[in-house]
Amino acid sequence: MSQAEISKYETGIKIPGEQHVRRLASHLHFPVEFFYLSESKRDFGSGCLYYHRKRESAREGKLRQLLALVNVRRIQIKQLLSAVKIKNEYEFENLDIDEHMGDASKVAQALRSLWKLPPGPVQNVIQVIENAGGIILRSDFGTDKIDALSQWLPGLPPVFLINDRIPTDRMRWTLMHEVGHIVMHRFPTENMEREADQFTAEFLMPASQIKPQLHSITLPKLASLKPYWRVAMSALLRRASDLGTVTPRAKQYLWTQMGMHGYRKHEPVEIPPEAPTLLKALLDYHRERLGHDSEDLAKIMRVKESELMEAYLRDGSLGGLRLLRTVN
Repeated sequence: MSQAEISKYETGIKIPGEQHVRRLASHLHFPVEFFYLSESKRDFGSGCLYYHRKRESAREGKLRQLLALVNVRRIQIKQLLSAVKIKNEYEFENLDIDEHMGDASKVAQALRSLWKLPPGPVQNVIQVIENAGGIILRSDFGTDKIDALSQWLPGLPPVFLINDRIPTDRMRWTLMHEVGHIVMHRFPTENMEREADQFTAEFLMPASQIKPQLHSITLPKLASLKPYWRVAMSALLRRASDLGTVTPRAKQYLWTQMGMHGYRKHEPVEIPPEAPTLLKALLDYHRERLGHDSEDLAKIMRVKESELMEAYLRDGSLGGLRLLRTVN
C-alpha cells in the first residue's frame, strides 16, 4: 500500500476494503475483529480526560505512539470488564480546584479524606489507586523522557500506563501527578502542571505531618527520610523549600551537593518496588472463575494470543479476585 493510501485511511477520508483490512491486521499483528469494534482513539478534548507526564525533550512521535498504546489497552480492558463489575473500596471523584479556593493542596487533603487514608506516608500508591478502581499497566516506553499517560472515559475506570524504566520513587510521584490531573482538571489550564505537583506533594507528604521533620536539612537527613516517606530526596528538598524550613541559599547548596554526588541521576537508598495486581486478578477471575483459557481471553480482548501472553500474562496467575462479581 502507498503512504498516501494509508494516510487516507488514518484520517477517515477513505474506508479500507476487507482485503486491505486483513493486510493491515496481519502487518500490525492484530486480529481483524479488533478493527471492527465500536471504539475510537481518544485524545484530550475528545470526551475523555487524557494526560501525560513528560520532559520537554520528549519526541512527539513517541508520545503519539504511547497514546495509541494506552487507547489500545483501554479498549482491551473494556472487553474484560464487560463480564464483571469491580466493587471498589472508594471511588475516583471530580474535585473542582476552584471549589477548593484554587488550592491544589486542599484538593489533595479532600481526596485523602474521601479515600480514608491514615495520617503519614502513603505506604503503597498503586494499591491506593487500585482500591479506587484505577487500572495500572507497566510497559517499557523505549525512552526515559516520558513517565506516564492516563485516560479516563465516562463509564470506565481510569487507566494509567507507567514507564517500566523509572524508579519507584519517581513512579509514585508520577502516578499521583496523574491522579491530580484526573480529579482536578476537566480542561487544560495554564497552571495545571504546577497544580498537579502541589497536589502530589500534599498527598504524599502532608504539610502538617512532614514540616516538623524538615528542619536542619542535610543530605544524610534527606537520605534517612526517603524510605519513610517513600519519595525522592529531591522531592523532600523541594517540599522543605515550599514549606519554608530551608533558606534559598541552603537549598541551592544542597542541590549543588546532590549534583556533585550524582544524586540527580541516581539517588542512594532504593525504595522497594510496587506492583499492580488488579488487572492480573481480573484476568485470573476470567480464567479461574469463568473458565476462560488464553485462547478465549484473546478472542474476548480482540488481541493475538501471543500479544496477550506478552502484555498481560507474563507473570502468570495471581489467584482469585474477591472484589469482582459476574455480570448477569
